Parts: sequence; C-alpha cells; structure tokens
Amino acid sequence: MSLPAETAAGAALAGAPVRARPRTRGRFRLSRWLLGGNAALVFGLLYLPVIILIIFSFNSTRSVAVFGGFSTEWYTRLAANRALLDSARNSLIVGIVATLASTVIGTLTALAMDRYRFRLRTAFDANLYLPIVIPEIVMGISLLLFFNQALFPFMLSVFGIRAATGLPTVMIAHIAFDIPFVYVIVRARLADFDRTLEEAAQDLGADELRTFSRVTLPLLMPGIIGGALMAFTLSLDDYLITAFTKGVRDQTMPIYIFGLVRRGVTPEINALSTLLLGGSIGLVGLSQLAQGGGALYTRAMAIGAGIGLGLYGLAGLPDATSTAGLVAHVLLLFGFVAAWRSVQGYREEFALANSAGRWLSVFTMGALAAAMFVSILILTS
Repeated sequence: MSLPAETAAGAALAGAPVRARPRTRGRFRLSRWLLGGNAALVFGLLYLPVIILIIFSFNSTRSVAVFGGFSTEWYTRLAANRALLDSARNSLIVGIVATLASTVIGTLTALAMDRYRFRLRTAFDANLYLPIVIPEIVMGISLLLFFNQALFPFMLSVFGIRAATGLPTVMIAHIAFDIPFVYVIVRARLADFDRTLEEAAQDLGADELRTFSRVTLPLLMPGIIGGALMAFTLSLDDYLITAFTKGVRDQTMPIYIFGLVRRGVTPEINALSTLLLGGSIGLVGLSQLAQGGGALYTRAMAIGAGIGLGLYGLAGLPDATSTAGLVAHVLLLFGFVAAWRSVQGYREEFALANSAGRWLSVFTMGALAAAMFVSILILTS
C-alpha cells in the first residue's frame, strides 16, 4: 500500500537535517539588536541621570557641570545641617507612625477579606484599591478639604479643640494611602496560605488565639514585614500629599529637598538625594526579600533590628545624664534580648539555605542593624 504524497514527503524530510534559512538568521539577529538597543535606551534614560547625580555628590567643587575631583565634603556638611536633621526626624516620626498603623489595619483587613464573606464585599475590595490608582494630587486636595471642611469644624464644635494642619494630619494622610499597599501584599501572601495547618493546630488542642500567634502570624510574617517596609518607603519618599497636608510650620525631608532645589542645585543636594535614594532602594530591596525569601530573611531582619537598638542603648548608656535618658537606654538594651530570641530559628533556616542565601541574610542583618542605629540617632539628636 502506497503512502500519500504529503505523508511520503514528510517522512522523507523527517530524516533530513533542518537548516535555518539565512534570511531567518538575519532577522533573528536584527530583532536581538533592536531589543537590546531598546533596553539600553530605556535603562539609560531611567538610570543615567541617577548615576550622574551620585557621581557629582562626591564632587570637590560646587559645580554641578564639571567634576573637579573626589570628595566627601558635602556628606560631612549634611551631618552638621540642623534643618536637615529636623526634617529627617519629622520624616522618620511620620513614617514610623504611618507604618505601624497601616500595617495593623491593612493586615487585619486582608484577613477579614480572605476569611469572611459578606454583603458588598466585592465593592469594598475594589474601594481598597482606589488610593493606589487615584493621582496623588487628587488625593492630596481631597484630604486637605476633608481636614479643613469636615474634621477641624467637627473637632471645634464637639470637643472645643481648634486644630490645624501639621504632622498629625500628615500622619493621617500617609496612613490612608499606605493601607492599600499593605493590604495587597498581605492578601497575596494569604492566597498561598495552607489552612490545613491551622486545622491541625486546633486538632492538637490549640485555641484560636494560640493558633493565630503560633501558626498564622509566623506564616504571614514575611508578607507583613514586606508590606510594612513598602509602607515606610512610600511614606519616607512622599512629597505631593505631604505638601498639601503639612501646614506651614513642619516639613519632611522631601519638602526640605524641594526647598533647596528652588534656590539652585548644589552638590549638597546631590548628596542628600543620594542618601534618600539609597535608603529607598534598600527598603524596597528588603521588602522584596521579606516577601520572597521566607523565614530566613525575616528572622535576619529581626535580629539586625534588635542589634541596632541594643548597640545604640549600649553606646549612649555612659553619657545618660538624666533618669529618663538612663531608662530609655536601658529599655533599648532589650533589643539584644529580642535578637537573641530569634537566633535559634535563624540558625535552623540558615542551615537549610544555600551559600548565596546565607551571605545575603548576613548582609541583611548588618544593613538592618546599621539602619536602626542611624534612625534612633536621628530621632534623638
């Protein structure tokens, strides 16, 4: 029985070596060059100005056009700039308060939306995403109107309190736009959550509170820490919403930088922008590590934060001149205790990680210790 012509031709070609046509190779090379050139152009436009800013922050002269040599003079001047330290302290205070409040509210909201079904749940879920998609200028104007037209008149008429915009209103505004980001990150962590672990804990006799503290919370902790770090980053970098809600007295670091830029760009502004950029990139990187790295990096962060607090408490203990200062430094020493309590779990996770994960966790621990030490130093300066 003879095969059809198409089948015979296919069988004949099946054993023959396949050779790419020259035109196909040329088109493939051209497409690779075009994609590579496009990527280089995009990344160049995005990061080349940042690289230039960092380079000229080490310029030995005041010129922002000619590099006169390497110098750290402008970073040294920043350490003695009182106005900068005040604005950095305000940014840290606002960021810490907004991060704590938004993390608690966002985490509890994510748990409620994941575990319960209720009327208008879909509408409520969509409403949580609005602060992410709404332009910041619209949100800033709406919050300013809310404070001046609703909250302040209500406080005056009901409690007799005459309020004005300032750091408290900035904190409320930052909490409002930080909650959705924490909610999204924790909700993503809940999507992969294994509910059978909670059921197993309850079968072994654990009540709801112990199940939550021993099973649910540790498993959600990478997402919670990632959301908290993202919230702190957004609060630290925010300018537009802060400008609408800060009032006339207090200012944060982005507001201070903008005020300096209006008088002209100097290497000091480049140095300050470099520090802010480095801090933001570090926080985003830590957030990604916490979300994707699991318990190894979250425990390393906990140990690093405890070491940073303890080191500051230990370093300032001999210089404490008042009772309140002495008590504060003694309380900071408990950071060592908190770090020690996480060491055993960190060792177990460290033994299971590969060499790259181990080195990265050690680097994360050191970075958190340094960041916590510097943050407490700025807050108490």
